[in-house]
Amino acid sequence: MQQALARTPVSLANRLTLDDVTHAYGERPSVRGISLVVHPGEIVCLLGQSGCGKTTLLRLIAGIERPTGGQILLDRTVLAGPGAYVPPEKRNIGLVFQDYALFPHLTNLQNVAFGLRALKPEEAQGEALRALQRVRLENHAASFPHALSGGEQQRVALARALVPRPGILLMDEPFSGLDSRLRSSVRTETLNVLREARATCIIVTHDPEEAMRLGDRIALMRQGRFIQVGTPEELYRRPVDLQVARFFSEINEVEGEVERGRIHTPLGSFAAPGLAEGTRAVAAIRPQGVDLKAPGSGTPGRVVVHRFLGELDLYEVAVEGVDRPLVARRRTLAGLFRGHDVGVHIDPAEVLVFAATGP
Repeated sequence: MQQALARTPVSLANRLTLDDVTHAYGERPSVRGISLVVHPGEIVCLLGQSGCGKTTLLRLIAGIERPTGGQILLDRTVLAGPGAYVPPEKRNIGLVFQDYALFPHLTNLQNVAFGLRALKPEEAQGEALRALQRVRLENHAASFPHALSGGEQQRVALARALVPRPGILLMDEPFSGLDSRLRSSVRTETLNVLREARATCIIVTHDPEEAMRLGDRIALMRQGRFIQVGTPEELYRRPVDLQVARFFSEINEVEGEVERGRIHTPLGSFAAPGLAEGTRAVAAIRPQGVDLKAPGSGTPGRVVVHRFLGELDLYEVAVEGVDRPLVARRRTLAGLFRGHDVGVHIDPAEVLVFAATGP
């Protein structure tokens, strides 16, 4: 029989409130008017490209940086704001950094127990060992971090952050150092531990798929601001602009003009809600919405690229009147190769329409 795992100590989850928080490095703004409420036990992913301000926002919550405006509250306690500042060590906030920050001269058990110095040594060791059991590393308690793989070091860092039972857990790109084969399994294990601990958690990532897999909500940042906050499904299905749509999936962009509430393109017309008559617009078509059938139906096209990718094949199809070949991802279509003519059909459910920007 499989040995039962020790239960992760349950945190007294806190509510985190960011109220019009701003920050600047000298004259350069890094965080601009951020407001957000993270509910107890909720996992929120801060998502965005490098330099958008997400790590700075995490450092503001942790107390490593001080805001230049607004306030940060943990439940009703003001952590930072006009005339108020609580230092990092008194915030009851756990941190997991990108490099894990484990002490190389301490065993894994000693690393996990490091934040339990208020307990008697035997109590601290008992709590630390239970935390290592939950992340399946109790057999490595006496080993040192250098003897572990990257994924195992990440799990030790997670155990160390959770063992003091923080009200908030902050994780900064915790999986970026793992290879692709490990990343998926370690993310799943981490999510299971977080759910069982019921800790309020904020995870910084630049990977949209990771944010969708881990977050109850995603806060997408751009140039120091929140562009859109919502569930993974809301951001994927109802992005607020073309850039958000590009961030969450590969898309084909086909321009056209709006007439009577629809955008007209060489691939057909599609609903364009909210756009005025005569507006230049872009139909953003996801690759899974491009279907390829026998020539003589749909819009005429010709396959110019075919690549076998495993579960789905990639096809690029040239269509008259469309500047770039359309990208389609379909299950292998028997006998369809480069140079073959096809009929292109578009699924309207996989089309988003936005006003065109730029010249």
